[in-house]
Amino acid sequence: MSFEALGEDVLLEVLFFCDISTVLVVSAINQALRRIALRKQLWLSLVLDTRFRDALELPPPNGEKLQCLSAEELITVVKNTVTGLGSLWDSKHDESPVTMIRFQIPLSDIEYLPTAHLLPGARYILLQSTSKAPQRLYIYDVWSAQRVWQRSVQTAHSWKVCRVDLAPGSAIARVFFVQTVDHPNACDRTLHVEEVDLITGVSHELFNFSLDGMVSRVKPFDIAGDFLLAVVEHSRSFYAMAMLLLINWRASTFLSLNRNERFFVQLIPGYILSTYRESSPPYAHILVVTPLKVVSDRWQPLTEIHTVLAAQLEAGSAPDTISIQNITTQERLEYNHLPLKPDSVTAKPDALHAGAYNISVYGPQFSEPPPKPVTPVGTPITMPARREKVSWEPAHLSYRFTPAQGQAGSKLRLVSTRDVFDSLQIYSPSSRVILTPSGNSISVIYRKRRQWTGADAA
Repeated sequence: MSFEALGEDVLLEVLFFCDISTVLVVSAINQALRRIALRKQLWLSLVLDTRFRDALELPPPNGEKLQCLSAEELITVVKNTVTGLGSLWDSKHDESPVTMIRFQIPLSDIEYLPTAHLLPGARYILLQSTSKAPQRLYIYDVWSAQRVWQRSVQTAHSWKVCRVDLAPGSAIARVFFVQTVDHPNACDRTLHVEEVDLITGVSHELFNFSLDGMVSRVKPFDIAGDFLLAVVEHSRSFYAMAMLLLINWRASTFLSLNRNERFFVQLIPGYILSTYRESSPPYAHILVVTPLKVVSDRWQPLTEIHTVLAAQLEAGSAPDTISIQNITTQERLEYNHLPLKPDSVTAKPDALHAGAYNISVYGPQFSEPPPKPVTPVGTPITMPARREKVSWEPAHLSYRFTPAQGQAGSKLRLVSTRDVFDSLQIYSPSSRVILTPSGNSISVIYRKRRQWTGADAA
């Protein structure tokens, strides 16, 4: 039986489970399915899909206006929303009118204006108090300006004391933080993971594990799904040795990774995204996405972490660490045939391709000066010519990473490259949302391009 023989109602239900890219492909290659793929209710569902909206950091939709649009107008809304707005730093080169939608969060009961960080999707905001310990963490719903969660954290660090995982389209957040407890002869570091329902505010602890004072410092680095990434340091030797500790909190297993070779590290579901620098000319930087399944035989029980980690830290080296850049596909970071040194690497869900990620790399280009020539014995010594200067023109590389599905392997593809007109953009990646402190409150401003009247509904 052919696919088309299933009937229009069944085929429409199938398309409701597809992402926007799949629906567009179906409508383009199959004439019989095109009529179904252009149904208004299908595109209304796609425009309202929280995964699509979260990936593009969109404000609340105007449901009444969207209901009044035709399928063709809804498709135009999607196209304008996806392609219609770039970086804040490119706004001066963009002549299209931009609409600003502002939400104000009053903080009258917080003593000091906290630092603020938007969670993925830009609907929820994480606030961290700037007062002395204990640090206080808050999560607010931006659209309602309501506080949905708060927690006190006793920590030795005042900067980035926690990491938060919020799956695309989800209202469940997992907060990873480290508690510090001082004892007469030691200082205990305890790893915590707390799950928060951002709709009800109800929270409960998922993971609690103590390192029993065996390390001098622990910092939460990242969290994604069942995996935690922390930086642990030991300073009994002349210099502080640091390594990355990867923990599967659900399975109570761990492994250690060599941090010295990596400049940026981030967890995405099922993978580790990182960069490292080559040890020989031209000293290029390499972008790596490593599947966690390649280290499936290296996990050790969490109950053995004290023995294993203590031996590695005391020895000043980690013989069991895993060099992840040697076991996966790599991409050399280059622009205009020159190596690019990454100063910012971020990965966000792709709005059009379900499960895929857009990876943005910002940084300067550089060219190594030519090596100094060897002068033969007996040759008269002359003043050397001035060596070539290093180029520091900033640029942006955009990649799309598609995880492995079925028999198809994962793919990392360069999508676009461009110059960066303002060097400050290297340290402030593209965003559609602006955070602005204002007195004892914080403003969250969503930027939207107005290309036609119907687009306001999105």
